[in-house]
Amino acid sequence: MDGGYKLNRFFLKRDAKANLRGKYSTAVLVAVIAQLLFRLSNTFTTFFAGLFTPSNLFRWGRFQLESEPAEFDELLAHIKDIFNKFIGYPPLSIALILLIIVLSLSYAILVGNVIRIGARRWFLRASHPHYSAPPLGLMFSPFRRGQYVATLSGTLWKSLWLFIWSIPVYLSNIFFFTPIVLLMIAYIKTGADSVSPALVDRVLDAYGLPEFVYSPVFFIVLGIFMILFSIVLLIKRYQYRMTDYILADNPLIGTRRALTLSKSMSKGSLWRLFVLDLSFIGWFFLASMCICIPGAAIFLILPYYEATWVEAYKKCRDDMVARRELTMEELGYVPMWIEVNR
Repeated sequence: MDGGYKLNRFFLKRDAKANLRGKYSTAVLVAVIAQLLFRLSNTFTTFFAGLFTPSNLFRWGRFQLESEPAEFDELLAHIKDIFNKFIGYPPLSIALILLIIVLSLSYAILVGNVIRIGARRWFLRASHPHYSAPPLGLMFSPFRRGQYVATLSGTLWKSLWLFIWSIPVYLSNIFFFTPIVLLMIAYIKTGADSVSPALVDRVLDAYGLPEFVYSPVFFIVLGIFMILFSIVLLIKRYQYRMTDYILADNPLIGTRRALTLSKSMSKGSLWRLFVLDLSFIGWFFLASMCICIPGAAIFLILPYYEATWVEAYKKCRDDMVARRELTMEELGYVPMWIEVNR
């Protein structure tokens, strides 16, 4: 089957809207619950981990210099009152933040990822226009005994590979922006009129950095490196995108098999999948600009988005079945003739 017809956005969205008729309110509820439960850990992790990023340290230093002394002292006293002895005893406060980060990441791995698979299972089962909406409890079915460990293993295997592919991007970002942030902090603290060679030398001496970190060649090479690996990471994200739906169909299929099937399903269609995501930018932008319920209006778009991606998965899956590279039985489906004979 031609990839252009298989993943035609018009037909995918048309079928998605047909499948959501009479189920939209339940679909919104599923999307809201899944997003709230999945994003819960991300919110805390991002907040506490971000406290020590170079950009936040830079903002804190700039605020300290730009604020009036009385205003800054009042704010600092208020913070000390809130955190009490944690501010006065840094090891304890750092330990608390690390504990919260560990707990948040544990929640994301053990609960959040499984919730995401459950929500996509609900949308998969709802992707039939002639059947009523599945029960809401279906989104929690991956927590059942015999499915939870398999689902967890599959999501961890996918996350592990995405993390491996993201390491070059993270490192290039650190090496690219850290010298800039350090230079800007020095620029603000010293009250310099401009970023002069003398100021650069001062930063190099203060932090023991080699001279080449402020050379144009360094930033050009690192920038190209960062862009290339960001593209590679984006490609990998789309190659692994179908893993969630495969696990939603059958978590017992195996971690390696699920990832392999996902790469096979998306082969030759990565650009169309990327454009499919781009086609929703306008909808999400309008939802975010909604005056009545700003932000929350995005939840009204999520069912349409999820249902469309389910249709894309079904088309890729059925194409592999037609090529005899996969069977529906491997995905946990039972042949209809067996049901009839029963």
